[in-house]
Amino acid sequence: MLLSEDEAKNLTEKILSFSKADSASVILSGSNSGNLRFALNSVSTCGAVDSISASIRSNFGKKSGYMNITSIDDESIETGVRKSEEIAKLSPDNEEFMPPPEKQNGYIEVQEYFEDTGSLTPQYISDRVSYTINKAIDKDLTSAGYFESESGFYSIANTNNLSAYTKSSSARFSSTIRTKEGSGSSKIDRSYADINLLDIKKLSDRVIERAILSKNPQKQEAGKYVTILDNAAVCDMIYNLSWYLNRRSADEGRSFFSVKGKGNKIGEKIVSDKVNFYSDPQSKEAPSSPFNSEGIPLRKQNWITNGVLDNLYCDRYWAKKSNSEFIPFPSNTIMQGSDKTVEDLIASTEKGIFVTRFWYIRSVDPSQILLTGLTRDGVFLIENGKIKHAVNNFRFNESPVNVLSNIVDMSVSEKTVGSETGDAKIVVPALKLSEFNFSTISDAT
Repeated sequence: MLLSEDEAKNLTEKILSFSKADSASVILSGSNSGNLRFALNSVSTCGAVDSISASIRSNFGKKSGYMNITSIDDESIETGVRKSEEIAKLSPDNEEFMPPPEKQNGYIEVQEYFEDTGSLTPQYISDRVSYTINKAIDKDLTSAGYFESESGFYSIANTNNLSAYTKSSSARFSSTIRTKEGSGSSKIDRSYADINLLDIKKLSDRVIERAILSKNPQKQEAGKYVTILDNAAVCDMIYNLSWYLNRRSADEGRSFFSVKGKGNKIGEKIVSDKVNFYSDPQSKEAPSSPFNSEGIPLRKQNWITNGVLDNLYCDRYWAKKSNSEFIPFPSNTIMQGSDKTVEDLIASTEKGIFVTRFWYIRSVDPSQILLTGLTRDGVFLIENGKIKHAVNNFRFNESPVNVLSNIVDMSVSEKTVGSETGDAKIVVPALKLSEFNFSTISDAT
């Protein structure tokens, strides 16, 4: 369900009017979405979802209770508010409780909703998916995938007179192409607020070409190699790094970004000077909400500039306790690239490994941001500036910090979806690295 700003404000005010707590807040969100799924070169399911929900938080002193409702009639609203108050009274004190923020000013203008995306028709979606399926059939490959479009709103209000509203749209296309004998595969996954940036034909051509190249992989021993990570693989690395950019864990000595006796590494060079990493709600490729989950305004924020750590995000509690600046968690993640293509990076490589994507990534040592995971859907040997043939999959043990320290070159940045990044808005280049640690061979295909 889509509500206008006035409709959302009226509804949040109604919800808060039932409150008997010391303070209360509500997050109201709704969406309309449509989807189409295909497998074995045929459409398998399609559907549409119309939803709305309200998350209610009630506070008594330092006690808080939460309740989520999906019906917005008066009886359901009052029941939800009373339940959140009941839960709050039964809860222990939260010693890090922060009251809801007061009314905010200065929300920046963000275009995260695009009418062309919001008005997509089933015919448009089926035409694009048909191109992928028909080309896979023509190349004797097997296609599977998913297309979803969504329009939604997000509104926050509290009893301290804060009120904020934003509207968004998104279109996401994902496809996995496998060879008939099962020895090779490739995957593409992209999502944009503006459907005009989502070139499904171009993406389908790319994933089909790589699926053909991935046939019959040959054995390659594990080890450290000059490596090119495609955008999707870099996306997962940067996403994992972003969760560690936490000032509190650094100040308390629990983080890679900790410095004994000093607190944290802000102001220190931590990676290659080629790295510039920031967040910006007004990004054209990855626009995001102009406020965070408490309704506090978000603006452009630098995180790493020329390899130097500029900032760590810091919540309101830790900012107050440590007398630090409150810096919200980023609503998107953007790493500057160059004007080169992935093909340019490959052409400049005498010998190396090209990795299209990772999956099943897990933390090994948080203090070093050491990760382990597997390659998937296409790993290739590069010789004399060309892809020679596909190779087996690997398990890796590597840190995003090492990845960003070992950069030789990079491509143009592109909004990308990683294997485990969900709906996070991430724009990254492909990276050419002086080395990457492939620890063992994986038998997965």
